[in-house]
Amino acid sequence: MVDELPNCDYYIPSECYITPFDDKDEINNIILSKTIDILLPNGRVIKLDQKPDENLKDIRLTLKKKYNITWSYQFSSITHTSNNDDGDVILDESQPIEKIGLVYAFLRIDKGEQKQLCPWVSVSDRFDLDHLNYFSDNLCKWRDSTIAKDILEAPPLISNSSLSNIDEFPVYVKRLDKSFLCDKQMKPNDLLRDIITDDVYRQKNFDYFNSCTEQILRFSYRNELLSNNNYPLLQYSYVQECLIKNQEIHVEIMQIEIPKENVKEKVTFIEPNIFMQNNPQTNQRQIPQLISENNENFGFHFRLPPSSSAKQQTFTFRLGLYYGRRRLFQNDDITWNNTTLESIPIITPLKLCQLLPGTLLCLSLTSVASLKKLETYFLNLSIFRSNGYLMSGTYEYLFNPAHNLIPTHHLYPSAFIGSASITNDKHYEIKIKFSQHYDCIRFYTQDEIDKELSKIDIPRPTSISSVKRQINDTGNSEALNYLLGILSEQTEYDVPEPSWFSQQNDWSSAPIDSLPCVIHSAVNQIHTTISQSTLSLLPYDKLFYIYKLIELWPQISMEMSFFLLDCTLPDGRIRSYSVSKLEQLPDHEFIFYLPQIIQAMHFELYVDTPLNRLILKRSLCNRTIGQRLFWSLTTQSTLSASITSPDYLTVKSPEQKTAPNIFSRNGRILLELYKIYCGINIFNDLQTQLRISLRLSTINQRIRGIDRHGSESQSKKSSSELKQQLLFRLKEQNPNTWCCVSPFDSSCLYGELLIDECNVFDSFMKPFKLVWLNALNSREKFEIIYKIGDDLRQDVLTLQLFRLFDNIWKQQQNEKSLNLYMTFYDILCTSDKTGYIRIVPNAHTILNIYHKFNTTTTYKHTVVYNWLANNCTVNSNKSISKVHEQGKLPPTIQKIRHLQEIDNNRSVPPNVLNKFRKSCAAYCTAGYVIGLGDRHPSNIMITNEGQLFHIDFGHILGDYVKFGMVARETTSIILVDHFLYVITNRQMSNLKENEHYKEFIHICLETFRLLRENASAIFGLLYLCIYQQMPLLNSIQNLNYIRQALFLTDKPCEMHMALNTYRKKIELARNDTRRFLDWIAHSLVHKPVHN
Repeated sequence: MVDELPNCDYYIPSECYITPFDDKDEINNIILSKTIDILLPNGRVIKLDQKPDENLKDIRLTLKKKYNITWSYQFSSITHTSNNDDGDVILDESQPIEKIGLVYAFLRIDKGEQKQLCPWVSVSDRFDLDHLNYFSDNLCKWRDSTIAKDILEAPPLISNSSLSNIDEFPVYVKRLDKSFLCDKQMKPNDLLRDIITDDVYRQKNFDYFNSCTEQILRFSYRNELLSNNNYPLLQYSYVQECLIKNQEIHVEIMQIEIPKENVKEKVTFIEPNIFMQNNPQTNQRQIPQLISENNENFGFHFRLPPSSSAKQQTFTFRLGLYYGRRRLFQNDDITWNNTTLESIPIITPLKLCQLLPGTLLCLSLTSVASLKKLETYFLNLSIFRSNGYLMSGTYEYLFNPAHNLIPTHHLYPSAFIGSASITNDKHYEIKIKFSQHYDCIRFYTQDEIDKELSKIDIPRPTSISSVKRQINDTGNSEALNYLLGILSEQTEYDVPEPSWFSQQNDWSSAPIDSLPCVIHSAVNQIHTTISQSTLSLLPYDKLFYIYKLIELWPQISMEMSFFLLDCTLPDGRIRSYSVSKLEQLPDHEFIFYLPQIIQAMHFELYVDTPLNRLILKRSLCNRTIGQRLFWSLTTQSTLSASITSPDYLTVKSPEQKTAPNIFSRNGRILLELYKIYCGINIFNDLQTQLRISLRLSTINQRIRGIDRHGSESQSKKSSSELKQQLLFRLKEQNPNTWCCVSPFDSSCLYGELLIDECNVFDSFMKPFKLVWLNALNSREKFEIIYKIGDDLRQDVLTLQLFRLFDNIWKQQQNEKSLNLYMTFYDILCTSDKTGYIRIVPNAHTILNIYHKFNTTTTYKHTVVYNWLANNCTVNSNKSISKVHEQGKLPPTIQKIRHLQEIDNNRSVPPNVLNKFRKSCAAYCTAGYVIGLGDRHPSNIMITNEGQLFHIDFGHILGDYVKFGMVARETTSIILVDHFLYVITNRQMSNLKENEHYKEFIHICLETFRLLRENASAIFGLLYLCIYQQMPLLNSIQNLNYIRQALFLTDKPCEMHMALNTYRKKIELARNDTRRFLDWIAHSLVHKPVHN
């Protein structure tokens, strides 16, 4: 028995280097047994018999039973390729030993003290963290016994909508060398059945599977399986991509292993529930007391120890109690001179019976205003535990730095909850002592709440079965305006109530999506009740009324439920209502709403909540969601770190490079738990992506000539010099270091980096163009831009809105679906100043099209049409490309002359004109509603198929570009003559009678009508993003532009009036002189050098 092993360095005894997998009788060459050797920290080697299908979890259990090894340790290999700093590989304990990839069956137990999960977590949150960790462990056991490992590592990618213009399409099956014709309703199982029953398949004799495997389809050029779901093939993202690019779809049949636990142990694991059970009791020796029966004043003591690293010596200390972001109590300011303040008592005028779960104790430290640079720190604490009991005992906390946060009365109730997640150079501590007898005072349990709800009798909230979408309906508009008004700190309660608003609890005429409006109004009444400080009125009756209302209210839209997940609604039962809606979302829709879901996660009061559990569950069961979560949290962890800081590039460890200066407690906990439970393969892939991103940042710094002090070289370099430096820096690295899983799409594997095709864009921050080969298909390339210096979160949000618009237009019931051929591209933020942008293939900017016809033709309105005509001709007849070879002039000059001499009778195909007309109408409406600014020929592009789309969204919400004090643009509707010439098919003489122009106007008005009817979805998607503090979206007042664009102000007009006004704006944009002059100036300034 190994009782205690000495704490010594590792070494391998000379008498026991390695033992092969198989012990053989050398004479008879018979395998006697399989063994595995394990090296302990004291040098002793234990030999264990290896059973079939045994994994490291089984070996860990054997070591515990036979050798009493119970301390915390991890297995590592010394006969495997090294990946970490110690030269070892941390092994995946869920994999069979045969599949780990050991050269020899020799393992080592790493010594060391037991590592605590998230050691920075405060004692008050440790209980919840252990429960969340236990949930994650049970979730992974259920996942591994239910979902095949191949599907976990190669999940299907589903689009939000299907292609409506495709009736049939072929799918080529490798090895069979045969194509199968699929209709729009065919699903993967249907295709698999057709393949298996095919005569060619039977003749090939592919019977290589067994009882432990099952057949499934896989895309040949993607690491993506076509799982057994109910989605048609046309809704798979890769299928849509191939059909749009006119590429053949290749699939193959493969065998995946059925989850091993079901086959080996036949153990059934129950799927863990994200919703917690009834409240436990913390103190069994005392009888719990309901908080509603206690009239004692709430109070506590605090102590401020001095900070040795503080640069400031005089601070103002403030504290207050808040509920739903509204102040209940605020203490007088206390001056602190960085000396010890011993046990200062605070007694509030609030009674315990007036407090509700979700009440926050908000504290802040602010340096004196006389200094040039203020230091501000905050700390928000819940005075209730997650189980409903009041906080009791003494706890130590660290203040959080208040970067980019907006205070409310010098406190930060809208910020995240909990102690700081990192100890930096300048940290400030506080010790808070709550009364010990609070440990028996609790809120109502779930059973007691249900009993109270049974006593409440209210009429059914609404008799409307679906959201009103009639032309003259203004109910939803009134609800939306009232909701935005009461959420605005500037208006407070001075907001006119809607016409359907009831004071007698009768909501029969209220629109369905008005539920957040009703709940926020009731919460304001709760705040008023508490502020009156009268024991005759308690807030519990109103809170239980809200609970009852939620039970009876019909299902609201997903976007409006985000209004119930912000910091103004801290109640767990209300938030669980929205989480229950999120739980019903399929994975592809969950990915779409992930930015809003992650933002809502920061407002969770506790560590172990249904929302945090749901995020972990989806991330650990779907690799794509997990990768998005990893990068989202990694980006947020660098929001206060400047990419130009020399420290950012000189730190060696990736963890230190992304060390969060301001990182919410919940965000860092979820990131740590995901990295622990995602699996070693996925974790290594994410670390590789992170290392490549940091390496590219370093290369960019070197090219720009930034020294370690952060100053940039003043010498200007030509484009060729910049490119040569980039190629030199890229070639310095090992070619294998650039191979990785795509950060955009976990199904794409980046192979060789085509260094010679990479380039540097001639802009201020010198972004890179990078080109990779597909590791599964050498004929396919992936082109991306690595951009540095810009905050790309605003671009991500704008593209998300465009996708929402496209879904609204396509998913119309009882109406004709609108497929407007919008083009989307992916953007991934890797930090607050860096990110990747996926290049749209076969797309050209309007400026590039001008340059192909020479910049003097900018004044001609036939340029875009002639380019489309020539481009379609070249695509259909490749012989035109031989003209350059037959001429005597240089190819560039020949091409310009050839384009200028195009026959005017050459026409653009009708399908190309249709795509241009519809996509132009879609972006006219979308750009107008969002308020896109800085629209010039360099950020509008057209594909070879005629699809128009916009890029670069640095100016939104009516932030138009100005030249000095003069506005260069006054509208977001882009309808220049070049576009009209294509829209009308060269018939601009009489626009009012032109059928093509009438169709264009009809599409514009129809898209505007649909967006106005679904305005609640737009505002719901944008609301939580306000708390991300983007440059142009950091307040509810920023949403007023969209309200005005949709004509949903305080007195919303009827639909027909809104449509007529929008039609007039389109006509004004057609004759926009400012736009015409601005485009000419832009084209002349950016004239090519060779011209």
